[in-house]
Amino acid sequence: MRLFFFAAPALLLACNPVSSIEIKGVDTASDGDADTDTDTDTDTDTDTDSDTDTDPPDDVDEPVPDIVVDCEGSGDYETIQEAIDAAVSPSRIAVKKCEYHERLDFLGKIIDMYGIDGSADTILDGDGGGTVVDFEEMEAGWSRFAGFTVTGGYDPGDAAGMEVTKASVELEDVVFEGNEGLSILRGSWGSIDLIDVTILGNDIASAGQAIYVDGGGLSMDRTRIDCDTGTQAVWHHVQLIIADSMITCDTGYGVHDYHGEDYIVRSSIYGGIAAYYAYDNENTAEEPDSPSERFYAENSVFGGGSVGADIRYMTLAVSNSVFYGGDSGLSMTGCSTSSTGVNNVYADSACGITGDQTFSDSYSAFWDNTADGCGLTVSPEVSADPLFASWPDDLTLGAGSPLIDAGYMAWDDTDGSRSDIGRFGGPKGGW
Repeated sequence: MRLFFFAAPALLLACNPVSSIEIKGVDTASDGDADTDTDTDTDTDTDTDSDTDTDPPDDVDEPVPDIVVDCEGSGDYETIQEAIDAAVSPSRIAVKKCEYHERLDFLGKIIDMYGIDGSADTILDGDGGGTVVDFEEMEAGWSRFAGFTVTGGYDPGDAAGMEVTKASVELEDVVFEGNEGLSILRGSWGSIDLIDVTILGNDIASAGQAIYVDGGGLSMDRTRIDCDTGTQAVWHHVQLIIADSMITCDTGYGVHDYHGEDYIVRSSIYGGIAAYYAYDNENTAEEPDSPSERFYAENSVFGGGSVGADIRYMTLAVSNSVFYGGDSGLSMTGCSTSSTGVNNVYADSACGITGDQTFSDSYSAFWDNTADGCGLTVSPEVSADPLFASWPDDLTLGAGSPLIDAGYMAWDDTDGSRSDIGRFGGPKGGW
């Protein structure tokens, strides 16, 4: 399943900068409202891909493969690279469960490769010999790599787990663990979709990151990323979409965006220095109309470190999100005066919002801050204790919370009542 949604948010924002976003069939907000689709599925397949139909979540409809790999000899080939070498683009390669000790090069071919029994039982071990998987030959179409655990990668100056260069790749049900390098997944001038991907338990260089992508596009859905010992969980210079995901970096930045665009929905991002640091160039020859890049966030949490979200020279549209940090929950420098905020919570910070420009923020709550606004004027809708279930781990509104039915009056929650303030309030529309 490939999610073609890189361009959609820009169109949505052009019409309504605070409209809602949803990926159908997923309800990760834990708010009890079903984000339902209407499709049905009558297949009898037994794969692992977390599709959005009515099958069990570990089931996906896989086509008949062109090549089968089995390390025990019952397939067409015993090694995965042999299958790639023999494949004619495009091809489908099914890999039976085993521990494969090899490093793969997709050789510029368009290949749909999947572990039949999923990532828990299909192990790809690079044995410390370098990058485990390479898409570096300008694959012309979309390739898929699904149902694998990638381990044993080693590259102190580059990507230990996977390298994607000028290629379009979808990763689904993939786990990266036990790799050592400057980065775990590294890309440039390609398109990378992550669906149900985990990058956790790796040895990342102190100046490195779990994901480094320079140019192209990057999207995440139901993905878990940790920088472990690195500086950033994600560094990007692309259009980035994060949906229903968790990103953490106790030693640095959750996400570090240089000159890209950011769309974050129903996700949690934490950092030891800052959860999110995003900036456009202040004034350059190539972009004299700066700030032109967008930072869009809905139903998400940005917390930890000195600043929850540090956004510079961009245009913001943030709604139903929570921001907190030691110095500031949300810090803005040189951002567009057309930036907007609705139904947000700014909490537990020395300053709820810090900025050097006007900021249209309405129906928002400020709680337990030393100062609510620094450098700009704010008008809290609610200043009382939000009565979260467990701050900051569970931001569900408890019974009697003053944030319930206190949000933007033109928005309704899915139960038809007036929208709430905070992460689990507000409408949920489609892309």
